[in-house]
Amino acid sequence: MYKLLLVDDDKELTSLLSQLLELEGFKVETAHNGIQALNRFDSSIDLILLDIMMPELDGLNVLIELRTKFKVPVILLTAKDSAQDKITGLEYGADDYILKPFNDKELIARIKALLRRTKWDTDNGIITEQLVHYEIDKLMVNCQDRTVYFDGKFLDLTGTEFQILIKLIENAGKIITRDKLSESVLGKEFTPFTRSIDVHVSNLRKKLPLRDDGLPWIQTLRTKGYLFTGEKQNLKNRHKLFHV
Repeated sequence: MYKLLLVDDDKELTSLLSQLLELEGFKVETAHNGIQALNRFDSSIDLILLDIMMPELDGLNVLIELRTKFKVPVILLTAKDSAQDKITGLEYGADDYILKPFNDKELIARIKALLRRTKWDTDNGIITEQLVHYEIDKLMVNCQDRTVYFDGKFLDLTGTEFQILIKLIENAGKIITRDKLSESVLGKEFTPFTRSIDVHVSNLRKKLPLRDDGLPWIQTLRTKGYLFTGEKQNLKNRHKLFHV
């Protein structure tokens, strides 16, 4: 059973939403401000639903604090509809966001989609996936423990950024459209109004050092999509360790 942490200062909404989530088979912990959220979070939490506007410590600052140590999936709940507010949340490490008031079925669908993409390992705080390694020049990617190194230096990616990187590597040398990348990684269609996938890709590009030839790993092709420029090598020895 997945365990969620629901953080919102609206106690009536929290109570109703908790009942809905429990009917869907989730176990729910609640908090009504940012301080409570940080105190109640532990490695048993599979996903966080996090309101932005809260007393004492707002949701964005909670997110910043969480991202210094944890990759737990986070969906922001926000009444702010401006593009900049959404972009700020994604840049701070949120995996998704949903606007208030929201449709109950859409929220459940978003939660289940995110949990399908990233399975939080409650034993050691990492996200587990297929046992595959990729090595592209100085870039080394381990899908087992979801670590990425460049020239021996650890790159701290969020769960969504890691998923995007893997999808791009799997399509190395091929153009992958924004629609396809958004649907496969975020579980939703790309629209010009949200552009969530663009923000996540931008964050990923900032964290990836340039290649030896000075070019970026990810090229943006206007109106077409994205292109990963490195040539992947799928390491057959699944237990091989990176020498860093």
